[in-house]
Amino acid sequence: MKLLKTIALTVAIGSCCLTSAQAAVTQVEGQAGGGIVPWGLLSGGTPTVSATWVDTGDYTLSSVALQAGIAKWVELSYARITFDTAAVGLGKVDLDVFGAKVKLLDMAGAMPAVALGVQYKKTDVADSFLNSVGADDTGTDFYIAATQVIPVGGKNLLLNATVRGTKANQIGILGFESTTEDSYEAQFEASVGLFLNEQTVLGLEYRMKPDNEIGGMKEDGWGDLFFAYFPTDNMALVFAYAEFGDIAAEATSGDFGEDQRGLYLQIQGNF
Repeated sequence: MKLLKTIALTVAIGSCCLTSAQAAVTQVEGQAGGGIVPWGLLSGGTPTVSATWVDTGDYTLSSVALQAGIAKWVELSYARITFDTAAVGLGKVDLDVFGAKVKLLDMAGAMPAVALGVQYKKTDVADSFLNSVGADDTGTDFYIAATQVIPVGGKNLLLNATVRGTKANQIGILGFESTTEDSYEAQFEASVGLFLNEQTVLGLEYRMKPDNEIGGMKEDGWGDLFFAYFPTDNMALVFAYAEFGDIAAEATSGDFGEDQRGLYLQIQGNF
């Protein structure tokens, strides 16, 4: 991964292709971007693998992902997400995410990098649950993302905005749509990252999510404060404080599932 050096050069010359660069981290669904938001940048040409672990106190989520770029214009990815539903009683739910992203524009001067992406998802959550809330086990997200890097106070600031069309419940872990909502909803996502130096990035992310009211359960947006460290050109370590709001809190007794927040860890390498 040579994103930091590439971006520094990009700002200096006022144009960018980012043809050999990886994004700072791997988005939890497997594509190049922030931890929870895909960016308008594509993965580099070499394969990238990552492992992510999130512990919110009541739940745990893990993700193993693989991505690679093709001909500098296309990124393909796959992620297996495992979510432990704990007291909700649905056991460990696996979500497979197959992704593709196509570059529409390179970053050049005031023009951001723009990419169009798709994520096909399939969950193995229990059929009895899906039937009870009127949800499907498969769904497809579509999004467009724009990323720009600007110099601020002698450092580089990355700004990203993503608009996603989705029917997913908890990104698809709990299926797609419901008896009360079966249409696509446009959701806004954003990332801001400040490059402190060539090896460290400090940033914030926010991701809106649809509230399909499955089984009367409320769904909140996700956010995180992240710190990414690049010990070598081929490795990234990401530490974040994640805020996921209420997750299936109405399905359990007491305060289980309310105000979920905790540690997000990721290790990534490219070859």
